[in-house]
Amino acid sequence: MTITSFTDTNKSYETTPETCSCPAKYWNPNKQCKHQTALIHELNRATIFGLLKMKFDCRSQAVIEAKRANYYYYEMMIA
Repeated sequence: MTITSFTDTNKSYETTPETCSCPAKYWNPNKQCKHQTALIHELNRATIFGLLKMKFDCRSQAVIEAKRANYYYYEMMIA
């Protein structure tokens, strides 16, 4: 993922949770840079949001149940 520099908008860095192309990563290779920390934080937020949406979104469960019922009625019509 490409993340723009926090101090200079003309610079951007390729960042993954394991590596980053910023100079700070080369100076301190055993530490996470601020771009990696920000990326990991956003990935965690997105994961939690997705899990909460699946758990509490009643509309998606209703759609699943409606499809299941339609399939059941379709199978009964064929038999």
